[in-house]
Amino acid sequence: MAVAGIATLLCAIIAIKHYYDAIGMPWRLISPSQHVEVATRMAELRNKGRFDEAVELGLHSAKGQPGDDFIFQMIAMTYFIRALQDKDQSGKWAKLGAEYSEKALDLNPTDIANIFNVGVNYMIVGDDLDTGGCEYYRKALTVFESLVPRLQGNQVETQGTTVRLAPFRKRNEEELSSVRERLRHCRQTNP
Repeated sequence: MAVAGIATLLCAIIAIKHYYDAIGMPWRLISPSQHVEVATRMAELRNKGRFDEAVELGLHSAKGQPGDDFIFQMIAMTYFIRALQDKDQSGKWAKLGAEYSEKALDLNPTDIANIFNVGVNYMIVGDDLDTGGCEYYRKALTVFESLVPRLQGNQVETQGTTVRLAPFRKRNEEELSSVRERLRHCRQTNP
């Protein structure tokens, strides 16, 4: 019983540290307050390899409210981690991750962090050899290019927090460069 209490406390400390570390970093997903408990439980299940349970918990937690895009991004991440662990079906899991990331975008198409994370997720899927990456690299390029005009100015609100845009512009430029390089490779191997 004491071990379980210590483990729970340790998880809480790690979650709090992660939250404060993520505040200053562009593009990090920060759990909306109404989803902290669900996100923590999903992460616990995912870390134990109980992927289906983590996804089910996320799906049952999404109730058509603000912040549900976060839950769908958590489901996407669950599938990406599963793809890393289940090499025989990695393409299947990566594609499911992309689908849930797209659902997150459908729920919150204006939040720049959510949009950016969709682009990053497309690159994750593209990097998975089983999925035919070029299609996903093209999608990622479209996402990152769509962010360029939205990143003009000094600051914007994302995930309920006002942030400076300069670090976001820099990171988006880095991702644009990276996906363009991947697409050049696609053109060389696929005439």
